[in-house]
Amino acid sequence: MMDTASPEEKLIRKRIAEIPLLQAVEHRLGLRDILIRYIKPHGNEAVPAVESLLLLVFNIACGRQPLYELDAWIAKLDDGLLNLDWDSLTQAPLSNHPQGIFNDDRFGRALDKLYQADRASMITDVAIRVVQATGVDLSQLHNDSTSVKTTGKMPGKTATGLYFARGHSKDHRPDLKQVVYSLTISADGAIPIHCKAYSGNTTDDTTHIETWNTLRHIAGRPDFLYVADCKVCTDKQLSHIVKHGGRVVTLMPNTWKESEIFKNQQRENPRSKQRILRRLIPNRETQYETFYRIAGEHLTQQRGYTLHWIYSTEKKKRDRLSRANLLKKVEAQLTGLMGKINTRNLKTREQIQRRAHEILESRGVLNFYHLEVGDVKQSEKVQIGKGRPGKDTQYRTKTETIHTLSWTRNIVALNKEKNVDGLFPILCTDKQMSAKEALVAYKYQPNLEKRFYQLKSIHHVAPTLFKKVERVEAILFLFYLALILQAVIEREVRQQMYKKGIEALPLYPEHRLSYHPTTAKIFDQFQDTTVSYLTVNDQLTKEYRDHLGPIQRQILALLKISEADYWRSTDYVKVER
Repeated sequence: MMDTASPEEKLIRKRIAEIPLLQAVEHRLGLRDILIRYIKPHGNEAVPAVESLLLLVFNIACGRQPLYELDAWIAKLDDGLLNLDWDSLTQAPLSNHPQGIFNDDRFGRALDKLYQADRASMITDVAIRVVQATGVDLSQLHNDSTSVKTTGKMPGKTATGLYFARGHSKDHRPDLKQVVYSLTISADGAIPIHCKAYSGNTTDDTTHIETWNTLRHIAGRPDFLYVADCKVCTDKQLSHIVKHGGRVVTLMPNTWKESEIFKNQQRENPRSKQRILRRLIPNRETQYETFYRIAGEHLTQQRGYTLHWIYSTEKKKRDRLSRANLLKKVEAQLTGLMGKINTRNLKTREQIQRRAHEILESRGVLNFYHLEVGDVKQSEKVQIGKGRPGKDTQYRTKTETIHTLSWTRNIVALNKEKNVDGLFPILCTDKQMSAKEALVAYKYQPNLEKRFYQLKSIHHVAPTLFKKVERVEAILFLFYLALILQAVIEREVRQQMYKKGIEALPLYPEHRLSYHPTTAKIFDQFQDTTVSYLTVNDQLTKEYRDHLGPIQRQILALLKISEADYWRSTDYVKVER
């Protein structure tokens, strides 16, 4: 009898998205080869640990999901993107993944293997390979740190000494334990060059020597310009870097004597200034910020490092606004104090004056006010003796002294303070650098803050959701790799735009232009790109690819990725197209 059953047809849709872009850049940088060199595969692994780690890196770069959601995220991807040996697995491509093949336990074990590897050497190898592959310039490097918080308990201490502890929280959560994440980027494309995690109570003024020594090895020379915040300004750190041929640009702390001496002189006799730079204010199309150099030669008292005193028109506005708000808060406190005088511990002139001085001193505005505690005598008649008053009742006059508090602003001191508004000191150990060169170098530092923004707001590094501090230390290395991939993509697109004379790309909604495309906006153009497979009785018969639009093809061309390479994952089986 003839079988008349109708064929079973299925249409299976798989995501391609931005993964081919990440894989192309990863292949150019040779990250897989470096990982394989340090993490040896085992013969009984269904999925090699290195492949699991790279999937984690791609997931972080795309917008991180928790480990327990990765299985569902991977199941939506085209199977050819996973770089797996399908013959060794129990299922064929396009079939449903066996339950648990990409569960959080697999990724956890891969992180354990990464933790056991020599990640310090890996970071150096990755940085050197990035330099070789991209030609990034290491003549100027920027360092800073941020805090990575955790919730709940995170006990234990790694072999490298990393542990979660309370410290200065840059997330403004002093109630949570944290680790400190130090990152160094290049001034060429803001590409991450080095990273390291420290215990949560570590301060930046103890980490720069170790960081600079590592960067000297990566750069292959000591004379690169090292730009950092004012925590590098300790004699031990600066003298170590200078002694070994290094150069540093940073801000001098306001706590140094040189700062107060100069400002006192400037308050009394303002020095002339010379314009050195004028630039557009970010996100303000028609407004400019102008920088001036204060005349004269300025040196630190110890070691004689060069100080460039810079005046900024925008900082002047911020300083005056900040002081105006501060004075309002001080006067609100003094007004509140007025309602408490003549009671409890504020009954004498000395007590009132001492408390008012404490308020002014705690805010640092003692010189900006004239305080006066006055006396007012008030009298009243008081009955002598007890009982109901009558025609024979006698009275006496009772006189009481009431204290008052008044204040006025010290106009002379406030006018003198305006002479130091907008000033900040740049410390430079290279006497050959001009004030403009030092200023331009330091003004690149916000690009490092943007990497921290990516780390926290896009990649969601915090709070850490692991139960083992060892896995936290391992995954922080993967965040470093994800930042590298994103930075290289940004740099490549922007460089090619400049070479080809492309001013902007229409990456924003309503085809609005992006003059400096970020990786997130580039990825948005590919997020819905898919491939669909038609199967008949579980046999693959046809493949349908989404159409790539003009902007998608333009981005691929800028990244030097052909359309054939973008769709390469679909070529593991030949079907009718």
